[in-house]
This record gives sequence, C-alpha cells and structure tokens, in this order.
Amino acid sequence: MRRSLADCIRALSDTSYSVPGYPITELAEYSDSVFVINEKTAMEYALGDSLTGKRSVVIVKNVGVNALADPLVNATTQGLIGGVVLISGDDTVAEGSQNRQDTRPYSEVASIPLIELDMEDAFGSLERAFEESERYSRVALLRVTDSQLRTVIRDRHIKRASKSRGYGRLADRDLTMKGRSEQADNLFKGESNEPETFQNKGYSKTFCRNCPYKPLLEYISEERIDVILDTGCILLAMKDPYRIGVANYGLGSSVAVAARSVGIAITGDYALLHSGMNALADVYEKGLPLLTIVLRNGRMGMTGGDIADVAKYIQWANPQTLDDIRILKEPVVRPKTFIFEARCPEDEKHETIRY
Repeated sequence: MRRSLADCIRALSDTSYSVPGYPITELAEYSDSVFVINEKTAMEYALGDSLTGKRSVVIVKNVGVNALADPLVNATTQGLIGGVVLISGDDTVAEGSQNRQDTRPYSEVASIPLIELDMEDAFGSLERAFEESERYSRVALLRVTDSQLRTVIRDRHIKRASKSRGYGRLADRDLTMKGRSEQADNLFKGESNEPETFQNKGYSKTFCRNCPYKPLLEYISEERIDVILDTGCILLAMKDPYRIGVANYGLGSSVAVAARSVGIAITGDYALLHSGMNALADVYEKGLPLLTIVLRNGRMGMTGGDIADVAKYIQWANPQTLDDIRILKEPVVRPKTFIFEARCPEDEKHETIRY
C-alpha cells in the first residue's frame, strides 16, 4: 500500500512535505516528499503552496499531528486556494511511536473533512480529500493506519490525474474574527448565520496613533506589495486603512508560508521566538528565497510584557538592520533577514475606526 498510495500522491499533488517517523517514513520516501524540520513548518509550507494555487500533501505520523495543530485549525477560518491534504499515519498499537493515538478527533477539533483510506481505491480516497479541501476551503484529513500501510497490493492501476480541479477561497478581510468563524461554519455545516463584518459591528481596532511601524505599513500598502503577516499587532494591518497581507495562519506562521508563496514575511520578534524559529532555520537550510522583516520592539505587542532580545538568537541568519524599506521592492533570490527596531510609545492604546 505504501507504493500504491505514493503513486497516487505523485499523480494528484504538486508538492508534498513530511517529517519521517513510523509508520510513514517509506510512504514519504516513495512519494518524493521534501523532508522538513518539524510538522508545523511542513503544514505552513503546504499552505504557502496553496496560496499559489498548488495542491499539496503533508505526511506525518500520528503524534506529528499534534505539532501542526495550530496552522491546521487556523486554516479553517482563514481559508485556502489549492487543496491541502494531511495524511496521518496512525500507529494503532504504538509499535514504533512514543504514543498510541487516533487522529480522527482532529476532524471535529478543526472542523475539517475526514476521509478514511479505501484499500480498494487509494486514488479515489486522495482525490476525494483534495476535492473536499477545495470545496470547504480548509485542510482535509486522510487517515491511514500502520496495518494498512503494511498491506501488499499488487498490480494496482493508478489513474491519470484530472486536469480540472477546484479552488477554495480566503476569508474576506472585512469579516471580524467572529465573522470568519461564522462563515466557516456556514460553509462546512450548512448553517446560515450572517457573518459579522466590521461594518455591521460598527468599528474596528487599528494601530496606536504614534506607532513607529506605520511608515513601513504605508509603503507596503501604497506599493501594493504582497506579504504574509504574522499574528500580533502587525495583523491589524490586514484591515483598514492599510489592507495588506495575503493570509495569516497563526502565531509564528509567516516565515514558512511566505517562503512558499509571496517571498516576504513580516513578523514580530515575539512571534518569531514563539514558534517561527524552526521555520527560519529550515528556510536557510534549504536556501529558499525569502525576505524576513522582524519588527523588534521587545514586547508582546497585543498583550504586553517584555521578551528576550531576538537578535542574539538569530545571529546565525546574519540579520541586518532595516535602514531602507525600499528593500521590499528588490528581487528575492535567497534567504535574508532584516530587523526593524523601534520602541512602542508609552501609554498609548490601539485607536478605533468607526464605520
């Protein structure tokens, strides 16, 4: 079954990523998957590919699903373009894993389609998973077990992939976070709630009046530069008046997503330290073309509190000081990291935009 399913993966997907481990290591090898530093980064790479319209597969062992849960769940309310299928290899008796785990409950946690592998039609199972992902604009979960992967299936004919495919959509940037959740439920559960927008809510929050990062945001907006924003204060830029940023898949996600899509990541220092460091290391190891702008203010901008100095933990990336924001218009051919340092003004709060 490993070789049969691998043939299906190569036929139906444009890219595939994996973190090796029992029982999926050989499946990933037969599929010519790109091995990644961790499962969260693998999922973020796949979501980046999705933004360009590609279909992508992420192959992990059961406990690896835990590590990628954050972007998996966030993708449900953010949406996607090309289909993304998560193949979880469940080690049902903990034969080669540190834990026995059934990943099927993640379909309920993340509100995503669950497809059980049909041993008589692996191609159809994966094809359906992609179709469900694109229909509902979220990741689909294809669950396989260790015993299924060990089963020998001979002379299995793999169909040719259809040239036609569906495409999902990203959440409307005029929706509030509540509205995005409501829209996702409407699509997946057949509900009919009117999604909340900033317009019918009556207001939205934006940056502090004297935010030192406004010139950067204004430049990106005026020049219409596509970037991936991280979670934190910078995420406010997706709304009025800047309306920048293609997508956001959770804290620490911008680096890997941007590396496989628009090539520019804007992240806060806390977001990078929180869960973006692994992705940055993988990007440099692979030499991917990515410009990473780290907004260094030494704080958890949305919640307050001081943090460690990010600069001393990324010296291996040879970060430079961002002196000229026009660097964002230059072609990106290899990984580069710039630090934009500024202090948040004291005793200021996010301003309110009334509609």
